[in-house]
Amino acid sequence: MKLTPREPLVIGTAPATDHEGGTVLTNSDARKGQIAMEETTLPAVLATEAEPAPPRTPLVPERSDFLEGDTPAAAKVEAFLARALEVTGGDAPTTAEALVPWICDALLSNHSVKAYGRDLMDFLRHMRAQGVDPLHVTADHVKCYKRALLEAGMKSATVARRLSVLRGTYHQLAAKGLIAWETAQDIGAVKAPAVQKNSTPSLTQRQAISLLEAIPTETLQGIRDLALMSVFFLTSCRVSAIVQACVGHLESDGVEHYLHVTEKRNKKRRKILLDAARPVLAYLARAGIGDDKEGPLFRPMKPDGTGLVRRHLDRKTPWRLVKKYCRAAGIDPARLGGRGIGIHSLRKTAINDAIRNGATMHEVREFAGHADIRTTEVYFVRKEEDAEVAARRIQIRLTGSGGK
Repeated sequence: MKLTPREPLVIGTAPATDHEGGTVLTNSDARKGQIAMEETTLPAVLATEAEPAPPRTPLVPERSDFLEGDTPAAAKVEAFLARALEVTGGDAPTTAEALVPWICDALLSNHSVKAYGRDLMDFLRHMRAQGVDPLHVTADHVKCYKRALLEAGMKSATVARRLSVLRGTYHQLAAKGLIAWETAQDIGAVKAPAVQKNSTPSLTQRQAISLLEAIPTETLQGIRDLALMSVFFLTSCRVSAIVQACVGHLESDGVEHYLHVTEKRNKKRRKILLDAARPVLAYLARAGIGDDKEGPLFRPMKPDGTGLVRRHLDRKTPWRLVKKYCRAAGIDPARLGGRGIGIHSLRKTAINDAIRNGATMHEVREFAGHADIRTTEVYFVRKEEDAEVAARRIQIRLTGSGGK
């Protein structure tokens, strides 16, 4: 049977968009719970010519906070999975219940749970298109799926991540007695494609300064963007930590200004703002949100650009802004043949700039919030002249007459 790539499908439509490309929700929409799914293009997978691809149904809106509220988190995750598994057929409640403890233990953020759900659902839909029940999947099915993803043009890192999701999922299903251990072990043995380490590009110090200088500060959006980019460069925070920050998370000891953030695995950290404090304070003053302590710190613009919407920025907005201001600064963000410059590039740039300017690896590990110093070392971009610098630090020298 001949396999052909399927066109990317679009889930839902947005009721309105601002000039940054994000979805705009009105207060009445929020009150009524009429949250529309933002337009999202899913990766292409392979389908057969004989059988039409099953329809993609919305899982969870990108901006929904389905883990919030008084209901236990386990119940919300189970409801999320059951809803997602419904489109795949089979015994959705039983399968969801089997996966809940593992997900609650291993995935600590809403974003991680939703990303896991998307990857798992893509695989299960692929299996359903071939008439394979989720509990009857074998290692051969996973191998063919891996090949289909690679032929569809997906990057090795994406394929490796999806295989990791499947390994964990089927290990848990085996632990609950829903499939045989031998099947889970065979699936776990499927090799992931090689992934290049340290592939995220970073900017040089001069490029980083040029990017900041390219941001116009005559408008509210420009002032906000300068504050946002400055915070990324000076704190090395992950995007989730910055976009979820509130105005009340800022503090000052009378000399320095700080931002309290919640990092990966729910770690609470206080980040000194240094030179980023000035644009942040200018942004608060211009936006008039300094007294809204419980409100979001960085907010999207209204469609007409006259003000801000009181909600957190979408995670994709900083990514789009980095691309935009790279181009304005004359920096090509696409990098043909390699991974393009994105929001994580700012984190890597900050880490490298700290090391290049004398910070020790242990200091930078704490600055970056890495649990293992080896992760920090992977971030560091080594240069050929590093060897010469190290050689010049050696103090083995002949002195006196022996040095003639």
